Amino acid sequence: MPRVATVLFLVAHISGAAVAQVPRDTVRADSATRQLQTVSVTESRAVGTIGGASAVVIRPDELRGSPAPLLEQALRESPFVLVRQNSRGEMELSVRGSDSRQAAVLLDGVPLSLGWDHRTDPSLIPITGGESIIIVRGLSSLLNGPNTLGGTIQIEHERASGARARGRSSHAWLGSSIDRDAAYVLTAGGGRDAGSLALKAGITHRMRDGFRLANGIIDTGSSDGLRTNSDSRQLDGFVSARWSGEAGKGLGLVLTAFDAERGVPPELHIQDPRLWRCPYQSRFVAALSGRSGTRTTPLGFASFDVGAGYNVGRSKIDSYSNMRYRTIVGEELGAERTATGRAQATHSFFSGVQLRGAVTTADVRYTETLSPATGVDYRQRLWSAGSEIEVPVGGRVSLATGLVHDRAATPLSGGRPVQAPFSAWGVRGGVTGALSADLRLHASASRRSRFPSLRELYSGALNRYEPNPALQPETLLGIEGGMTVDRKLGPIPDVTFQVVAFRHNLDDAVVRITQPDRRFKRVNRDRIRSTGLELLAGVASGTSPGREISLTGDALLQQIDVFDALAGNAQRHAENQPEARGMLELGIPLPLLVRATANARFTGTQYCEHPELGEQRLEVQNVLDVAVQRRFQLSGTAFSELRSIIALDNVADRAAYDQCGLPQPGRSLRLGIQLR
Repeated sequence: MPRVATVLFLVAHISGAAVAQVPRDTVRADSATRQLQTVSVTESRAVGTIGGASAVVIRPDELRGSPAPLLEQALRESPFVLVRQNSRGEMELSVRGSDSRQAAVLLDGVPLSLGWDHRTDPSLIPITGGESIIIVRGLSSLLNGPNTLGGTIQIEHERASGARARGRSSHAWLGSSIDRDAAYVLTAGGGRDAGSLALKAGITHRMRDGFRLANGIIDTGSSDGLRTNSDSRQLDGFVSARWSGEAGKGLGLVLTAFDAERGVPPELHIQDPRLWRCPYQSRFVAALSGRSGTRTTPLGFASFDVGAGYNVGRSKIDSYSNMRYRTIVGEELGAERTATGRAQATHSFFSGVQLRGAVTTADVRYTETLSPATGVDYRQRLWSAGSEIEVPVGGRVSLATGLVHDRAATPLSGGRPVQAPFSAWGVRGGVTGALSADLRLHASASRRSRFPSLRELYSGALNRYEPNPALQPETLLGIEGGMTVDRKLGPIPDVTFQVVAFRHNLDDAVVRITQPDRRFKRVNRDRIRSTGLELLAGVASGTSPGREISLTGDALLQQIDVFDALAGNAQRHAENQPEARGMLELGIPLPLLVRATANARFTGTQYCEHPELGEQRLEVQNVLDVAVQRRFQLSGTAFSELRSIIALDNVADRAAYDQCGLPQPGRSLRLGIQLR
């Protein structure tokens, strides 16, 4: 890989964390349905494998960025997931060079990425009270529902109950942070575990007037050094209840909602950027899950799981005539309702073989109103039915394979041509082997298709897009293989290392083109080939947790080749996909039980498409963050620990970009405190 091979290991983070062995984690039966074997890299994240695919587990309450991070903030501190802002003000996710619509995001089993756009804006997904975030980079299962191609991101509120995990029958948390520009976060909540019944609730409020411009960035609409139209306000909360009975029986309910208002920062590199504001963006999600418990059969043991989700949202976009944001020239209103259902049966045979089968349905309804016209209705229905079998071989090796059939139909198309129903088959296989107590190998291969979303097919986006109801599904073939090492080496107490090689081939990729009238259009055009290497490592030396010297790092090295099928397979660079990314973090204990961390983030060369000038190049970017923190043990209160932190983000105030014309925040001093 040109230039990529010169980049060494880089990155990682987690504030003040120790490299210590943690117990084996599990994924909820109503979401991933697989046991996830993990080893710890830091207190807040662990590497692992599931079904022959690689995974990372994140603990949100240990992250440095915020006492109550949004999903976007958590993923920016996580390895291998690219998070970037787009011109609509949304945050997009990419795993292994994928499009943001190819990775599924699930909140307690509810697929948030099934909807009007088939993708999730992580800057609007609160994870208040979340026990864990499970990032699976490959396709570990075919049973997570349709349109899941290149990985899953799962937010779990009930890993083992927060109270039980800390050895207490009840617990509470209270946190706050504020930065130099008076942007603040305030969160509070608590839970109680009364044996068979666990309850938890929390609420968070966030507000900012904008984020600071880095040195050298020219923004003609800025005020007081803040990025134009980058203000935001958000309120979110959740309630969860889970009953646990004998033999694994269970019933759970999670309710979460948020309401947000925010500006859309205009692109700085073009003459006609979007001048938008979102007066409101709200969402309510309900997730209900039930488990029958384990039942004995003549051949082994069986269980049955069901889940239902309801995801409803409202949004409004105002378009303005100039950067003073006073005269509205267009309005777009959206009302979305997505209902999902899932049933899964699992049978474990006495021989150790495990057979699973699942059916998932989703009904997406959307009403689009482009003022002053009346609203038009859209509807898409998706189905997925599949089965998988996992077979142990010789005690240390596990083989897994599966088959799935997906189908999509759009019975309502807003008066435009109705797309004919699509159906497609998917298949995968994986193998995991433990060569020793501290060395594990894994490999997997999968093939699956993604159906275009209603927005891709029909949305005009305030007349900036020409709809294309003729879009076809895109198909991804993914292969990966890797190893995980977790061991003690002489004087170094703990070493964890994971390396994964992957190759993805995407056919009939849906891409955006610019037409002569300067409007955009989505078409099936490209064949995309991604080849890369993921590295994740951690080492720590010390006598007690929090007092060790630790070094953690991760890096993604990739080469993405894009072939234009409509231009004789002419090759070009992938848009907004760096050839290398990574982080490197050093943690050092200081006197008075203070811990200091320094985190360096690296982003390699990337390219973007300018509407008038064609392909543009973004050079290598480096950003350094530093922080000091102190933990205090408490007794005789509702809290067991106080954690305080002082952080300086982007120490050198360097200009860094998510994509062309959309800079990241400049230097910012932040103070935070967290009781839990």
